[in-house]
Amino acid sequence: MKKSLILFMCAVILMFSACSKDAIQENEAPAQTDTENKKDQPSEVAASDQDEEETEETAANADEEGTSKEDNADENTSEEDKDYLTSHHQFVASELTNLSEKEVSSMWGEPVRTEEIQFRYSGTSKFVPAVVHYYENEKYAVTFVEGKAARLVYSVIEEEILFDDEKTKALELAGLPADVEEATDTDTAFVWNDIGGVYEVTMFSKGEFADYLYIILDEAYK
Repeated sequence: MKKSLILFMCAVILMFSACSKDAIQENEAPAQTDTENKKDQPSEVAASDQDEEETEETAANADEEGTSKEDNADENTSEEDKDYLTSHHQFVASELTNLSEKEVSSMWGEPVRTEEIQFRYSGTSKFVPAVVHYYENEKYAVTFVEGKAARLVYSVIEEEILFDDEKTKALELAGLPADVEEATDTDTAFVWNDIGGVYEVTMFSKGEFADYLYIILDEAYK
């Protein structure tokens, strides 16, 4: 009887031990899964960050490539627009438009003479202070209005260009197209409008030769 009782108690103890072990394993399984998920999470975040960096780098490269293409297109357009330039040009009139006094001096040196004037905007009664600087023994005279190059007088008398027969040579010297028909033709002047990137060009004569070009660089200063 005692032997049977002892065997029964041992069986009960073994049963409780097995149940406790199963419960412990069940509790450990979720904890292990959570730990594995936490270990995997940094890798996923790192991968996500890497994808974002690659996307940003691709977008930056695309923007840079687009900007480069635009710059090249602008350069090509500029070259095409000035394909009328010849080897005889001494400067390009359109490039003076709205330049500062300092920028013009970097081209032709310091002015040899300066004259202060009052400039009136066309169609208004508004006068503003302006200055005329003369460069290279007064070969060039630039009128600056509110600090910007507005008009240019370019003397070509020393070139001995025949006023009637060789007038296009004067245009070439100023970096202007020579195959444009003049808008006005008189005994003492030729006038071209909207030519070579400037608003108006008038060539005056002195005897049988061209004397000077009077160039209005921008319509705002007509």
